[in-house]
Amino acid sequence: MKFQALGLLLLGGMGWAQVPQSQHVWIITEENHSYEAVVGNANMPYYQSLTAKYGLAAQYYSEEHNSLSALMWLVAGQEVTTNDSTTACFNLNNIGRQLIRQGYRWRSYQEDLPYPGFKGVSYGSYLRRHNPIIDFTDTCASGQATNSVPFSQLETDIRNHTTPNYAYITPNVTHDAHNGSLAQADDWLSQEVPAILALKEFQPGGDGILFIVWDESGLSSGSGQDNRCTSTITSGCGGRVPTLVIGPQVKPGFKSTIRYDHANLLRTVCDAMALAACPGAGQVASPMTDFFNAVKVSNPFPNTAVASPVHIQATTSDNSSVFAMQVYVDDALKHQALAKSLNAWVPMANGRHHVVVQSWDSRGGIHKRGLYVTVQPEAVVITNPAPASVVGHSVRLGATAGGTQAVTRMQLYLDGSSQSVASGSSLNYSLPLTNGSHTIAVDASEQSGGLVNSKVSVTAASPTVNILSPQPNLHRISPIDVSATTVDPTPVVAVQIYVDNRLKYQVSGTGVQASLDLAPGTHWIVVQEWNSSGANYKKGVTVTVNNVPITFLSPKANATVSSPVTIQASAPASSPVAAMQIYIDNTLRYTASGRSIRKAFSLAAGRHYIVAKGWDSSDHNWYSGEYVTVK
Repeated sequence: MKFQALGLLLLGGMGWAQVPQSQHVWIITEENHSYEAVVGNANMPYYQSLTAKYGLAAQYYSEEHNSLSALMWLVAGQEVTTNDSTTACFNLNNIGRQLIRQGYRWRSYQEDLPYPGFKGVSYGSYLRRHNPIIDFTDTCASGQATNSVPFSQLETDIRNHTTPNYAYITPNVTHDAHNGSLAQADDWLSQEVPAILALKEFQPGGDGILFIVWDESGLSSGSGQDNRCTSTITSGCGGRVPTLVIGPQVKPGFKSTIRYDHANLLRTVCDAMALAACPGAGQVASPMTDFFNAVKVSNPFPNTAVASPVHIQATTSDNSSVFAMQVYVDDALKHQALAKSLNAWVPMANGRHHVVVQSWDSRGGIHKRGLYVTVQPEAVVITNPAPASVVGHSVRLGATAGGTQAVTRMQLYLDGSSQSVASGSSLNYSLPLTNGSHTIAVDASEQSGGLVNSKVSVTAASPTVNILSPQPNLHRISPIDVSATTVDPTPVVAVQIYVDNRLKYQVSGTGVQASLDLAPGTHWIVVQEWNSSGANYKKGVTVTVNNVPITFLSPKANATVSSPVTIQASAPASSPVAAMQIYIDNTLRYTASGRSIRKAFSLAAGRHYIVAKGWDSSDHNWYSGEYVTVK
């Protein structure tokens, strides 16, 4: 399935501490095998040991077939190109751009790469199409291109303690199961992965995350190509693939049944590394939060101003029992509670501090969440709503004030207009809101007459589905690009596309972008969102899919010609046609790949009916026919 990038950053319910923070993310990609061929395979004992110890995504699907375009979803959140032989550098948002902007170091470790920065299509058992991260203006630029290095460099980097923050690893075409067997792939993993898992970031309390993922499912099997999109949608995508999530923050032996794809993995990386933006569909995909044991700090919000003592509230999500929680301030232990939740007041000096809340569980797991706060003599802390959140038409405003001076008066403002005044140092008020963006501000007055304040921006909205494309009553040939966003005060968990009342596609996230192959005719396309409360909201548009014109270049209709007869026809370059055929008198005579066809035929004298037919990858076809007379 092909996709185009959303041009709009979605609004959604703000979620804090969704996945563990990490500065060490590793990705290993494998090739062309479906979930059923890998999971439980007796010839892959090492892989099975990893599934038993760490996390397995049991409902994970590739967006589309074709190596490079499928892998592009892991680094760009969109197809980018279908040209497996490209050496271009695309100026599109990608994980490399975000890593560089954040100051992170990245490297692509490629087995059989001849030298750092090699730009060729192939070399020995190395294929550039399995190395998608280098295909962007950011990563192929001077000073960055040499971060694509031979795999042998990894051993040196581990020995010298110079491994990057983000590592993308590709075995050669034998060891990634593209040309070799699954047993060979497993043997390679068993030799190379232990050195990665021995790194400090993969020890208890470390922040390392390793994904082992297949690009796409099996290209052929006894039942044909695996094109599944979900467990109930049997065609239109790249099939069901196995994906492992590995690290000390991962729930041991966990098996997720949530529907995920490459865009979800990309979003998980973006959230873990706190990247400023997530490329393509990553911005609307849901992170794979269910895999992780995590600490959630509900108060204070990150990067806020507070007064000492600082009120810290936190909880844990852990599949093992939690027996202790601790607070570290600038790496020094300041508070400990023998409980699975935390509600503490911690003294801190004025200035900026890094606060880490850490939990310990019965398996020896150490999980943590860090944030920065600025301590000042007096401060107003808004505890609800969260900054930049989407809320309903009524929000419960909560705020407290404190510091060296006693607070005697609190005043609430909405978009600059006074709403409520209360005595004391706390405020709890139900605030009605109209649709749109709002600024909520709270002022606190001290006994001495001093004034401190704080504010947050929120968006009030009713649950809404916005279809960005296609436009209503669109007329065009297939495929039809579908792009939609949602706004909902209740977290959105899934978005579906229905065509003519039949489910065609589904994603786990707050929006969707898809390219649907549809038959000619008029269709009713509906985008539906489901939120965590079980409610659903939808919006639909009508589109008309036009026939693809198949044009005869020779001979002319009703012409009288001599044998042999050269038949030439073509489809538009913008069409989805992937192969063409020539029929003569209702008999298939010739087939060629591409959008054009040309062939000479020896024909008997008399009248003949010739047909040129174009086919796309989804078995849709278009044709044109004409009569000729052979003299």
